[in-house]
Amino acid sequence: MNELSQLIEDSATRLFEGFATEQAYQTMESGEFPQTLWQDFVNDGWLRTALTEEQGGAGLGLAGGFTLMRLAGYHAVPLPIVESLIATYLAASSGIEINDELLVPALISHPIDQSSDLVLSNIPWARHASGVLFVFPVDDQLHTVVIRLGDLTISSDHNMAGEPRDEITINPKQLIANNTLSGMSVEQIYSWLALGRAAQISGALRKVLLRTVDYANERSQFGRQIGKFQAVQQQLAVQAEMTSAAICAVDAAIAHLDTEQEWELIACAKITNSEAAGYAAKTAHAVHAAIGFTQEYPLQLSTRRLWSWRDEYGNEGDWSSKLGRHCMQLENDSLWSWLTTQTT
Repeated sequence: MNELSQLIEDSATRLFEGFATEQAYQTMESGEFPQTLWQDFVNDGWLRTALTEEQGGAGLGLAGGFTLMRLAGYHAVPLPIVESLIATYLAASSGIEINDELLVPALISHPIDQSSDLVLSNIPWARHASGVLFVFPVDDQLHTVVIRLGDLTISSDHNMAGEPRDEITINPKQLIANNTLSGMSVEQIYSWLALGRAAQISGALRKVLLRTVDYANERSQFGRQIGKFQAVQQQLAVQAEMTSAAICAVDAAIAHLDTEQEWELIACAKITNSEAAGYAAKTAHAVHAAIGFTQEYPLQLSTRRLWSWRDEYGNEGDWSSKLGRHCMQLENDSLWSWLTTQTT
């Protein structure tokens, strides 16, 4: 763990541990917003983690933000950590005043058709936001605008973890291009959201592994702990290997932000974490048996998120296809160099 990661973990762990209450999850899954938890998060300055000191932030950059997202995944924090941090970063980067309100991003990658309403699906936490930060291209330049919730039509939905995943309908004439984002693309921002979700998955994977190993060493069957059986040990060993690889992939992607290899390492991180999510959840529930599926036992808080997050912002198949197409375009003698060369 590097110095930045240690600093964030030491500072945020106490706050996030306080989030892990049954009432908070029940509040979120009933359709309400955990306002008290959100206010604690904002009051401690975490919403501005990625902003520069000149912008009133902590100066930790996106790298600090992704480290915080991983910690939030470990504690299954019932708040829009990924979306709020990235939307705040984008808003500040485009010159929008930051008021510590909840903004969530909505990306539009194609030219806007002015003749019909625009419908965007699976926008996380939209119904609870103060506004939606739309990011869209106009004449080869990326623009942003914040549309308040009262000016949008929201259709509520949720993922398997009970987290809001809503549908937005907007009149395209509301998307007035007045703020610009320099040096960014919709594809890059989408990859940042994917890395945020991969970071959350890596945190949840670590939590699931620790909980499963502890349970295997506590539960006895046929006169001995089930963790002593070779078949169980083999499954846990594979789970530990995949969890370690997933964490390393996220670390590598964070280390390569703002380099030519950024999206490639992000692709690898999302692929590795999404694959590990499926195996880890399956193994954890096999070891725990029926108790792991009960609402009273906390394992399901992490595994339901793993099952949901693995598909969000592109699943392993989507990112594998994109990475594969990139490899196929390389010169025949360039593939090995591409695989083994890193930017330091």
